[in-house]
Amino acid sequence: MILHVMIRERSMLAFTSFVAVPRRAYYAPARRKTCQITSSPQNLLQSISGASLPLFSCKPRVFSTRQVHFAPVYMAQIQEGASPPADPKADTIFGKIIRKEIPAKVVFEDDKVLAFRDVNPQAPVHIVLVPKQFVRRMADVKSGEHDAIMGHLFCTAAEIARKEPGLEDGYRLVVNDGLAGGQSVYHLHIHILGGRQLGWPPG
Repeated sequence: MILHVMIRERSMLAFTSFVAVPRRAYYAPARRKTCQITSSPQNLLQSISGASLPLFSCKPRVFSTRQVHFAPVYMAQIQEGASPPADPKADTIFGKIIRKEIPAKVVFEDDKVLAFRDVNPQAPVHIVLVPKQFVRRMADVKSGEHDAIMGHLFCTAAEIARKEPGLEDGYRLVVNDGLAGGQSVYHLHIHILGGRQLGWPPG
């Protein structure tokens, strides 16, 4: 498995497709590289728990013989948001899924909301819950106008989570808002994430 790793002197390893930084890791100074895991998953876990093992081989080989000690840290993949569309009522992929123009693995539907499995899951369980009533983003939610749909969304999220295997020990609800908040689809939605230990802070 190939990981793209940003390696800089006196800084943490920043993973784009892995979730933990090992406590002890060999590192290459001041360069970005594409590295390949040379340890087995068992050895990787040993390294995270404190053993000293070479985890990566990079080309060219410029490993330092020094070791850097890090506490185990869960790293989140950077969620890149998108700027809001010029038309505030522009159709989205979620609108097409609601109208059944695009297929999705639906896990729940009623007359107000639709929930389906994310095609790019960020956890073993990753469900997207959207209101059928179009609301562009969280910043557009207004008291008195959206009370009913917002209450229904969160009550439905709890109901889905109670029935979903893997969420018995807890889960996380995420609402991204705007460019800085990582929102990529401008139709308000809730991510239901779980099935593994989730780190904090989230991003």
